[in-house]
Amino acid sequence: MRRSVLALVGLMALLIAATFIPGASAQVGGPDYDIPGGHFYTQTNAGAGPNFGYRITDEGGIGFWSEFKRLGGVNALGYPASRRFTLDGFVVQATQKVIMQWRPEVGQVYFVNVFDKLHDQGKDGALQQQFGIPPQLDPSFDAGKTPDQIQAARLALLNADPAIAARYGTGPSAILYNGLPTSQITNAGPFSIIRAQRVAIQKWNTAGPGGITPGTVSVVNGGDVAKTLGLVSSDAQITETSTGQPAATPTPAFTPTPTPAPYVFLSKGVNTPPINCGGSNRVPCVDSAPNTGTQYVQGHVMDKSGNGLSGFVLNMDFYGNRLTTGTEGDGLFTFILSSDCPIQHREYTIYVVDGSGNQVSDKKTVVYDNCNTAGEFHFDFVKQV
Repeated sequence: MRRSVLALVGLMALLIAATFIPGASAQVGGPDYDIPGGHFYTQTNAGAGPNFGYRITDEGGIGFWSEFKRLGGVNALGYPASRRFTLDGFVVQATQKVIMQWRPEVGQVYFVNVFDKLHDQGKDGALQQQFGIPPQLDPSFDAGKTPDQIQAARLALLNADPAIAARYGTGPSAILYNGLPTSQITNAGPFSIIRAQRVAIQKWNTAGPGGITPGTVSVVNGGDVAKTLGLVSSDAQITETSTGQPAATPTPAFTPTPTPAPYVFLSKGVNTPPINCGGSNRVPCVDSAPNTGTQYVQGHVMDKSGNGLSGFVLNMDFYGNRLTTGTEGDGLFTFILSSDCPIQHREYTIYVVDGSGNQVSDKKTVVYDNCNTAGEFHFDFVKQV
């Protein structure tokens, strides 16, 4: 039942993703306006207030603003959805539809292989259950083919739907900005959809909310999907002012409906029984520790005997934003906070939810200030019944 409700929530997310984004206003004091070397947008600030949003600029010789305009701006890429951050050694910034990667060797933006990276992180199940995006093709699809044959065979997958093929485009630029297809065109009921390395493209088979008509084709909000599933670090999702100052105090957060106490799950320290840490376990038996590499939160959702529970969903709320993750086969959950070791006070609230998004555990608050003091945090949620 939980999985079917999640799938319905995913369909609603895709309904929103399929709508066309209106052009942005450029009036100072409005929802977005020019700033030195770029533009400031508040449309994706999740209710943080009119002073908070995301800048997109050409600062430091990194031409995100110039490239954003060249590539079609808001109508093509959606609104900026994060601050700049580092991913795989490149400076990147998320918009609603893509993650832009600055490539200094060519002086332009490429798009990150968002859906390949989510596959590598084991998120295919979440993509399908929460967002209706099909899993990648089995590797046998490419077996015995030369690189040119692989490319031709994957492009041929588009032939199953001319409208989706037209939206994908032709030639080297289509491959550059979409990546190669990585799934069949899949009929998901209200819409048909194909997954590619950098985007997912859907065509509506029936009328949808917001005036969506049958035959409407658009790019799924891949940047928003990446944010939800943790590919965009939580630090990069914290909104900022038009001068680049990140929000320093909590802004309005999401308020899921709590299950009346006693909760189904309660949080505990990793050294409080039942214990599932240390040794070959990926979670060390310390509540927190310095970590100057990637800053994160990790622990287990488990039963009363300490056995990990897979397939459970957790939310992390922070500064008007939310990340969602699921537990792995051994009950492990992970939230990435940052990879840049910000020296700033941050607070994150983490809890277990049911398939309808209702809170079913107490809320555990993680307080971060400096990765040299504490850059990784560990705790568990234990089922009480």
